[in-house]
Amino acid sequence: MGDERVPGQGTGGRERLTAVRGRVVRSLAFGDRFDATEPLDATEPLDATEPHDSTGPLVVVLPGLGLTFYTRRTAAALAARGLPCTVLDLPGFGSSRPRHTRPDIHAIGLTAARWVESRAADRPVVVLGHSTGAQAALTAALALGARRRRLSLVLAGPTFCPQQRRLTGLASATSLAYRDDRPSEIDPAEAWRGRAGMVAILGSGLRDAPEERIGHLRAPVTVTSGVHDAYAPFDWLDRLATAARNAPSVRTARLGGSHNNLYTHAAEVADLVALAAHDAAQAG
Repeated sequence: MGDERVPGQGTGGRERLTAVRGRVVRSLAFGDRFDATEPLDATEPLDATEPHDSTGPLVVVLPGLGLTFYTRRTAAALAARGLPCTVLDLPGFGSSRPRHTRPDIHAIGLTAARWVESRAADRPVVVLGHSTGAQAALTAALALGARRRRLSLVLAGPTFCPQQRRLTGLASATSLAYRDDRPSEIDPAEAWRGRAGMVAILGSGLRDAPEERIGHLRAPVTVTSGVHDAYAPFDWLDRLATAARNAPSVRTARLGGSHNNLYTHAAEVADLVALAAHDAAQAG
């Protein structure tokens, strides 16, 4: 498979395939040595050599429900700011290849941590997770934090606050969470391939209590959501920020849009993630 283009955002990410502990992980790379003038007809081979700029921060994105398409605008916006970004296709709904990992937030997070250790061992890393991807990103950051200091975490639109772990609370929030979004933000083919796996990811997210786990985090953390995101109201962001008692710094921010503001307000999200990249570069 070659590269894809993101509407309104120039080129899509360059597809890469990386062997991680016997599994092939597909990702989409934006920035580094790839730019808009490069031919869009090649796929990076397994275990490709690192891009030449391997010292600056790298942003690693974990999408919500394993759906990569809507995250690519933010990834492209980060690359335009000189911040290389890689969207991990986990658990693997972005292609017809075998799945890289189980459709579970913790399995996704652990695989992401292994990918970072394989591909970005010597550079500062921002793990950016959105929605259920934020829960997976917390798992990744907790796994990585024991071995690296130049790390920061961004929890964007984090799910699920305690009252939404019941069906009535989840249904109520869902009716309002996407008020500024539209169906075109989702790739139908990707959603079809992941239809069963998304249910499993959702279930694992509903069983999680990130407000308990985040207390073990020892990396800078940013907690953010769209101002109209009913899944991540301000009191939930505040609870997560307060619970991150061992993090050296905590930032909270309400940006424009609703739940999928990585698509609708990519520039705002990218500006915030750039601050987290500075945190990662200065950590340790």
